[in-house]
Amino acid sequence: MAWGRSFRHQWRPVIVPALALWFVGSVVSCLWLHPFDVAEYGWYAHQALQAPLLHRLPLEYPAPALVVFMFPLLLPFSYPWAFAVLAGLVLLFLVMSYEGPGVAGLDAAAARRLVLYLAVGASILVTARYDIFVAAATFWSVRAARRDRWSTAWKWSAVGCALKLVPAVLWPAFLIAECRRDRRFPWRRLAWMALTAAVLAVLPALFDRGGLLNVVHYYTKRPDEIEGVPAGLSLLLDWPHTVIVYSFHSFNLVNGVSRPMALAVEVGAGLGCLGAWWAQARSKISFDAVCLVTLTVAILGSKVGSAQYLIWLMPLWALYSVRREWLLASLVNLAAFPYSTSGGLVMPTHAFYDSNVLLLLVRNVLVAWGTWTWLRTRTPSEAPDSPVQSRPGGGRLPARDTVSEVVDSPGGGVRG
Repeated sequence: MAWGRSFRHQWRPVIVPALALWFVGSVVSCLWLHPFDVAEYGWYAHQALQAPLLHRLPLEYPAPALVVFMFPLLLPFSYPWAFAVLAGLVLLFLVMSYEGPGVAGLDAAAARRLVLYLAVGASILVTARYDIFVAAATFWSVRAARRDRWSTAWKWSAVGCALKLVPAVLWPAFLIAECRRDRRFPWRRLAWMALTAAVLAVLPALFDRGGLLNVVHYYTKRPDEIEGVPAGLSLLLDWPHTVIVYSFHSFNLVNGVSRPMALAVEVGAGLGCLGAWWAQARSKISFDAVCLVTLTVAILGSKVGSAQYLIWLMPLWALYSVRREWLLASLVNLAAFPYSTSGGLVMPTHAFYDSNVLLLLVRNVLVAWGTWTWLRTRTPSEAPDSPVQSRPGGGRLPARDTVSEVVDSPGGGVRG
């Protein structure tokens, strides 16, 4: 009954816009674009089901992602449409999960902001990539932590990590927040980390020893993808000697500084995450902030900056007032796709690829700048590390608002 009331309550303001977004994305993806990634998911699913069972694992994805890839085979549609239906269901569950009585930021206004970000920046990617599954698991882990449901938070973070590794960057923030709340280290949470590592490594090794480190090898051997920060910076530093090559299922940039630049950016990202966790431990940054900051730094610090990675950030962006920088980054993210497929028809090849790299660098700068300016508006007193506070005599009190400002009215509003 409660679920039915929630469904009726959210039908017009949240569910209908989400369904419209899904419909547009599915039609464009399945009828016009025929994305390579979805076809690859289907190929991996069929390969895994051939005898001997599960002995052919994905090269660039963690082995547990096969669960997502194989599930559409159960539906009575063609694989692209079945995958779109599955992604649409996850999208609906995601937008509906923003309803959270007593927790600031979890409301219909936040859900509408998520639909806005997705529509502007990822409408053709929601059903054409499996990153909506990763984004949902990541958001649900943060949502559970904000409601002081730490066991649930760790379960969802483990699911996100098993699907695409990066959500593990939230684990130190979870450990610090729990340690500060309970005044002791949450040793039992290490079991979740060990279990996730076992799923990612030990279980695949039982079926395909050669595929144990597929994801690691795939990442370390590939050049800088043109959509990442290292590629943009490398182009600016060594423009005359830059070459664009197609390899590892993407367009990549190679020049004299690309490898050291990728390493420098990755090291910088690692130091940035360490700084954020240190600030959290010293009560200089809130739990909400450290989650968004470390996830952003991890994405921008990678030498792979695919357009769909912004989907991971959007559910967390939606907890706060719409920011121009994030909205512009979303718009550039979407505009880069048709530009990358049609710009080469009217421009010289070298100029086209270089301009594409610079366009994506602008997107990344907007993401970073928006996160930095947002972070500067926040203080630890505005958002405690834990969604609840201890009562002096025992028990718990509801926490104060955990967003930088009181989340804006249902109409949203753009801030600079």
